[in-house]
Amino acid sequence: MKGKSFGKTIWKFRIFIIPAVVIFVFVAIYKASNPIFDKLTVNLGSVFQNALDFIFSDIEFLFVLTFLLGLLISNILLFRTKSPSLGENDAKSSDLLIRNRKKNSRSFGTVSLKNELKAALFLLFILNAILLILNITDIYLVWFNFEWDGQTLKQFVHEGTYLLIFSILISIAIVLYFFRGNINFYKKNKLLKKLSYLWLFQNAILAISVGFRNYWYIEYFSLAYKRIGVVLFLILTLYGLYSVFIKIKNSKSGFYLFRTNAMAIYIILVLSSIVNWDTLIAKYNFAHADEAFLHFDYLANLSNKSLPYLDKSFSELMKIENIQKEKFAFETDFMNAKEYYQHIEFKKTVFKKEWESKGFLSWNLPEYIAYNKLFK
Repeated sequence: MKGKSFGKTIWKFRIFIIPAVVIFVFVAIYKASNPIFDKLTVNLGSVFQNALDFIFSDIEFLFVLTFLLGLLISNILLFRTKSPSLGENDAKSSDLLIRNRKKNSRSFGTVSLKNELKAALFLLFILNAILLILNITDIYLVWFNFEWDGQTLKQFVHEGTYLLIFSILISIAIVLYFFRGNINFYKKNKLLKKLSYLWLFQNAILAISVGFRNYWYIEYFSLAYKRIGVVLFLILTLYGLYSVFIKIKNSKSGFYLFRTNAMAIYIILVLSSIVNWDTLIAKYNFAHADEAFLHFDYLANLSNKSLPYLDKSFSELMKIENIQKEKFAFETDFMNAKEYYQHIEFKKTVFKKEWESKGFLSWNLPEYIAYNKLFK
């Protein structure tokens, strides 16, 4: 009897197994992204973390992602088939979620819904508590009390930012999973909705913390493509969190989320394509060379359209180099002022020859402006 009773207890709590695993994953991510949170949870989940490290130690995730992306693109290009149903489904899709009533399984469906609700409440309550601790430490450490002590900020920004962005995407997926169907219409879902709103709001705070990390990186290490990309991605992330909030509040469908977020991505891509980013980076980085690190190697490889703003006299470059040596004592093999000057001079010569030999089919406005600024 005792064995059966214990077995029933285990079976009863089976719905909390997956939420517990998810909680451990989030704790591991937050520990890796925030040193204060790591100290607060120094022993929590260490066994789980070691197990994950052991399981995934020999897996090259970049290779796996590249392979899967290549497989997807190859499948689209090589096995193209027309699907009239896609157009029909798109035309019939609605922004509003429709309740799916299951006949002949009412009692089973209700029990299943109650169990799912319990699991969701347990998961979101714990995750909100954990994220609250992380947000408090991030607000204290990153927003108001950040002090740069000469480090390169790679761990602070690169690892922390990517991990936090990944956690936000998982957070959105979790909320969407629980509000994918009939739980939207369940009368006792009010607490779940409130916890979900809090979870989305806290993830918005987390996204702002990522923005602050990126801001400090730009403040001390100037502009670069990825830093600009993080800003654009965070704008889309905040809009994505808002759209999920609207989806839960107004019982919107997955089609609504896809349509609105796809349009947001399209708008951001169109607007970002208007900006001459290379010129912006060159202007900003040289303008802040007295305060922020100036990476000659990076600037030397920008496109020809930014050449007028990369072209500096040798005396200007030497002055910048002296300031940089005093402020940033990194032991690196970066390009020095003389090497940069020689590289840009050679680049100007090649650009002049290439532009003057181009036909009208190769003409473009940014390089035309650059040519006139440099040689006329």
